[in-house]
Amino acid sequence: MKVFVTGTDTDIGKTIVSSLLVKAWKAKYWKPIQTGLESDPGDTKVVQGLTLLPNEYFMKPSIELLKPLSPWRAGVKENIERIEIKDICLPEEFNDAKETLIIEGAGGLCVPINESTMMSDLICELNAPVILVSRSGLGTLNHTLLSVEYLAKKKLICIGIILNGELNPDNAETIEKLTGIKVIAQIPKIDKRIESCNIEELCNLIPPLSNLIT
Repeated sequence: MKVFVTGTDTDIGKTIVSSLLVKAWKAKYWKPIQTGLESDPGDTKVVQGLTLLPNEYFMKPSIELLKPLSPWRAGVKENIERIEIKDICLPEEFNDAKETLIIEGAGGLCVPINESTMMSDLICELNAPVILVSRSGLGTLNHTLLSVEYLAKKKLICIGIILNGELNPDNAETIEKLTGIKVIAQIPKIDKRIESCNIEELCNLIPPLSNLIT
């Protein structure tokens, strides 16, 4: 099964959440599009470093770009004529794998891959249910409700919301009541440099995937 991890914003905690899902569910990991490599090692390396899983759990991104921009604008800076969804291929060895595959998006749902294609279009193409990562604090209601509305408009299935940051039971309850989607976990805001032993502890916050699939 494929699960796509997206967020209400960039730097929202998708990589940390993806690491927890990979570790908790013994899943494989794929980041189809990676930007910002001129200043960042890339999320695949971060997830592998946090989970300490072997190489066979990971696959190189289909698209790798240097600038910390949207795929469209980063591609323009590197003189790439146009990035197309057909250029983003699910790795063959993952396609028929029995393990769950966690797919991490670049930025949020409306991040442009090219001038007319958004990240949400890639999710549609991959036919994957979504886990939405949101901030826990002030402003999250607006961002989360807009993202959930957009997912529904695109006919994408959201199987859960994960809040990242200081625990906020009131926001979690409000989001559940207004969206009808369960907040499946609240993760304290942590640094990407967190030691892998802490990942083990935080995995207890992640429910089994079977609880989310109906």
